[in-house]
Amino acid sequence: MKRLCVFFLVFASLPLLFAATVDLQVEVVHPNQIHLSWQEVEGAEYYDLYLNKEPMVQTKETKVVLGSNDRPLTSHTHYEVLIAARKQDVRELAVERALVKTPGWEGRYRWVNLSEEDNKGKCRQLDYLVSYEEGSYVIHGLFEKPYQLYPLVSAHRMGEHIPYEGDSPHQIAYRLNAEIFNTTNFKPKSWSVERIDYSDDRVLVEIETKVGMMRFSTISTYRFVLSSNGKQQLHFETKGSGIASWGLFENPNPGDAGIFKCTILE
Repeated sequence: MKRLCVFFLVFASLPLLFAATVDLQVEVVHPNQIHLSWQEVEGAEYYDLYLNKEPMVQTKETKVVLGSNDRPLTSHTHYEVLIAARKQDVRELAVERALVKTPGWEGRYRWVNLSEEDNKGKCRQLDYLVSYEEGSYVIHGLFEKPYQLYPLVSAHRMGEHIPYEGDSPHQIAYRLNAEIFNTTNFKPKSWSVERIDYSDDRVLVEIETKVGMMRFSTISTYRFVLSSNGKQQLHFETKGSGIASWGLFENPNPGDAGIFKCTILE
């Protein structure tokens, strides 16, 4: 405890220990990225940046982005950023820190079909509403009214086969969603959620569906990313086995590789 107190006393006094200043600026904060800039420190040959005391990057530039779509930071999280301006002998010329909290992915997202392929008029537009509840994301599909798509069922109903027809909210949600992407005339008998993998930026859901005597599985992925112009996006795609491998409608917009890329509405 004594050592911890001493560390914080020294850390709080950092500006007093160095004649030079970095003038660290937080330019933009996204749910998965922090954009930083600073002024050039005379004599500095490179800058080391740390996030929550973990080394992140060494650069000779005066700006950097911490986090990316491939290596995202965590949303709704407090981060301590530290920058050290150094010479090759590892002597610090200046040190500065900033406290940053990342925002969340909450919002309304929309995909618009730009082609004439629309699964017989069933897929002209997709709308999703993302909320943040008790430390995790909840995804609603916006049909005539909102229905929760993730989580689709509570944990204790994992593996339970649920009739396709029915009036419970999860039955209606599954049916409305399935009808958009099903390109066949096969009507499911029942379905069950077999697996869920959740992380802050990605949700994977595996569902087994019974059609007559046949069974097949689909894996749906919801992924939060930033577009090249900094817009928040929700990417959705479904892959299947059996008849689902050829009976699923994919995004026909050119250049999107079949992924439904929904952009947040501002």
